[in-house]
Amino acid sequence: MDWISALQQAKFDAVACVLVSIIEVEGSAPRGVGARLVVGADFQADTIGGGSLELKVIEHARQMLKADGQARSETHRFNLGQQLSQCCGGRVSLQFDVIPACQVQLHVFGAGHVAAALASIVAQLPWHTTFYDSREDWLKPIALTPLQQGVIHTASLGVNAFSTVEQCPDKAYYVVMTHDHALDYELVEAILTRGDSRYCGLIASNSKAVSFKSRLRRKGFTDSELAQLTAPIGETISTGNLPMEVAVAAVVDILSHSQSFETSQAQTLLVDALESAKQPLMNKADNNVDNNVDNYE
Repeated sequence: MDWISALQQAKFDAVACVLVSIIEVEGSAPRGVGARLVVGADFQADTIGGGSLELKVIEHARQMLKADGQARSETHRFNLGQQLSQCCGGRVSLQFDVIPACQVQLHVFGAGHVAAALASIVAQLPWHTTFYDSREDWLKPIALTPLQQGVIHTASLGVNAFSTVEQCPDKAYYVVMTHDHALDYELVEAILTRGDSRYCGLIASNSKAVSFKSRLRRKGFTDSELAQLTAPIGETISTGNLPMEVAVAAVVDILSHSQSFETSQAQTLLVDALESAKQPLMNKADNNVDNNVDNYE
């Protein structure tokens, strides 16, 4: 896999990686300026020439990922002969750019009208979003949403809501808006039981929100745990109850909870890396709202 495809795959899989680029060569070296290598925790793609240099670079890149995984850049110079015993003997300067995993991983339960509107928004954001529904026909249009910045997955929602929620990543964001109130309740209970959500929004009328919180309280959830639930959606701004208005309210809620600057940094690094492939340098390589009328979903 070439480095551009590897970056795109890492984005699609929501995993962190390091882009390593040769930025200067003195004397003889296996590859020239512009050669690139992508390194993940358990993969690498493309090459900067192999040998001891590449092994050393992969080791350092993985140390950078283990350190904190935050967006940052480093430049290092290697003497191929003295440091690495490579017979070509030149000097190579390398830039290491850490591209973090997407900071907003959103899980949306329900593929109705609000979900379709939400999909059109998250497609334009550097988020990793998965939509779940038991109705395959409702998921198909969402899977076809044109993507600009984001990544959208669809998945069938089985009968065991707890099992599905348990498989979600740590510190994820959730929006619950299925066509079934009983299923909504099971999903909210499962999310609050995890206790690590960065946001849990429920599409609900005021009466539905009160009912759910009362039932959860009787089940033993504390006020602190119930505070993780935003119901109705729209704690940040007041909107109407049209599907797009509710979707906007959900996105604003999520943005207010997310560390948006980290996401912006990651996206900037990725865009810059992909754009650099078009530059001449590459030619040298190798030389609060009652927002949810319940039938909107």
